[in-house]
This record gives sequence, C-alpha cells and structure tokens, in this order.
Amino acid sequence: MRYDFVLVHQLCREIGLIVRLNTDHRIEVDLGRDAILCFQNAEREEDCLIGFLGMPWHVHDNPMFADARGNYIELDYLDLLTGLKEGRVLVCEREVKGRTVDIWPVHSEYNDELKYLEEGERIIVRRATGQLA
Repeated sequence: MRYDFVLVHQLCREIGLIVRLNTDHRIEVDLGRDAILCFQNAEREEDCLIGFLGMPWHVHDNPMFADARGNYIELDYLDLLTGLKEGRVLVCEREVKGRTVDIWPVHSEYNDELKYLEEGERIIVRRATGQLA
C-alpha cells in the first residue's frame, strides 16, 4: 500500500501534528518524546511501511488493534493519525534499564499490551504530544 504524502502532510497540519517530508520516500510525524512515526513508500508496494524511527515495530498495511477477547479494529493510515491526535490511539514505549527499545501505537479500547510485560521492563502509555508552534 502506497501512502499519499500530500494527504498525510495536509491532515497533520490541519489537526496540529508536526510533520516533515524527510525524503521523496518518507514522511515523518513527531509525536513527542523522540517518537517519530514514519510513513515510507518503497519501489515495491509490499515494502511500503509505517513504523517508528529507529524502532523494530512496523506494519506494511493498515494497523490492526485487538484485545484479549478477539475484538479488533483496523484503521487506515489517516485514521491512525486522527486517532493519535484525539487520544483514541496512544503511543506505547517499552523501556529496559532506562532505555527505550520499542515504540508502537496502541488503541485505547482494543489492546492487550500489558500481559507481555517482562521483569525489568517498563511500559509507558501516553498521548501523542507533537503540536504546531
């Protein structure tokens, strides 16, 4: 799935998220506290992805969120952005020994993130904080 960078840029500006076109192939949305959500287009459509800069989490299509009972919701990439701004989608950060090792989005209603917490880890769940000046 290719991402329309013009639409991403326009939507972010309208809802008050900081956005920058990094290259012709990637656009970045600053969600605060070093959480940079990237939309990346590649030559092959199946290689296009959404992910956080420098982190392992990513998706190659629309993100899907599920809870422990099997309920789920799928959001297209523009709904992901509005969900982040509105607080329906949150930023989840996993820390080990004080260092962030992964960042991913988590839905406020469809999630089961805490059951995977391991000893010595810390999970921070927060709203996106990137705003236009």
